[in-house]
Formats: sequence, C-alpha cells, structure tokens
Amino acid sequence: MGQGFGLGFAVRTAPGRNPEPGSVGNFYWTGAWGTTFWVDPTEKLIAMQMIQMPLAQGGRYRRAFRNLVYQAMVSPE
Repeated sequence: MGQGFGLGFAVRTAPGRNPEPGSVGNFYWTGAWGTTFWVDPTEKLIAMQMIQMPLAQGGRYRRAFRNLVYQAMVSPE
C-alpha cells in the first residue's frame, strides 16, 4: 500500500496508494498493545496515541485518531 520499511519504522514511499492520510516520507510504528506514533515531516507533524488494547482491536481507534488529526489541519476557506 505504498509503504516500505526504513531503519525501524514503516515509511510511506508512494503517493495515493495508502488509504490513511499522510505524505510521502511519513513514518510510523505501532506497538503490540496499540501504542502508536507517526511523524509527517512534510506537514511538520508529530502525533502519538497512548492506548492499551490488543493490536487487532485498536485499529478503528488508530484510524479515527489519524483521520481526526489531519481533518483538524484543514484551514477554513
């Protein structure tokens, strides 16, 4: 889905192939119990989510968090 792995992180390598919002060069990691972070150098953004639930159960919360962060960055016209 437009990503690969760098030195210890997943890295977005291609635009338009990943359903999650973010820029090429975006990197992230998610722990086994749901704690996750991502860095988007293009947007000068660092986000961290500290939840404790099994990885498979926390996907909807991680997606909602990421979507809400990027939606909050949209400036009104």
